Amino acid sequence: MVQRTLQIATFGDDQEGILSGLRNFPIHKLILLHYEEDKNKVEKFAGNLRDTLGIPISLKLISQPDIIRSAMEHVSEIIKTEGSQFEQILINVSAGDKMIGCAALSCAFVNGITAFGTDPSGNAMLLPILKLSYNEIISDAKIKILNAIDKAGGKIESLGELTKTSGFGKPLLSYHIHGSAESKGLVQLGLVDTERMERGKSRITLNTLGKMLISTK
Repeated sequence: MVQRTLQIATFGDDQEGILSGLRNFPIHKLILLHYEEDKNKVEKFAGNLRDTLGIPISLKLISQPDIIRSAMEHVSEIIKTEGSQFEQILINVSAGDKMIGCAALSCAFVNGITAFGTDPSGNAMLLPILKLSYNEIISDAKIKILNAIDKAGGKIESLGELTKTSGFGKPLLSYHIHGSAESKGLVQLGLVDTERMERGKSRITLNTLGKMLISTK
């Protein structure tokens, strides 16, 4: 039995990669991520596909310059609103420029979605993605800490300051941020950066991946 499949694909000048994905994988709905400058092209392309394949196709505008955050927000919303309607979701990163491709691949990585591109011969090629998404790896406590840093402007000057905004004590904050022998902290997971300041204080900064992760919540 064929799984109901939603394909999310980046759009650009080379549309053959999108067509390769449609030929090589099941497809019951297609969502195209595109830039404003490609609006007319993507609308024409989507119209032709609808007439040929008879499948629903949606278009999602990727805002610039914050391409990664925009893609994250769209993919998160797609999963929430449409994920229950499909047995699998695939992300095709073979079309479009490098930035939109990297953004889509980051979405796959964070959400544990299978991604694929195309090789030089035009054949579909699965890309290695975590079997568990970041959302499944990161505990609720760590998410709460990330949100507290974000609400403080993305940067905290000390654990003492973070204690006030997060509600966690210093020992627990240190555990979640720096980790232990048994568990990785937010630093090791690549979600925050730390900088040693005067008087033993540590500045904690929410980095790009950390911002992307909480944007999906």
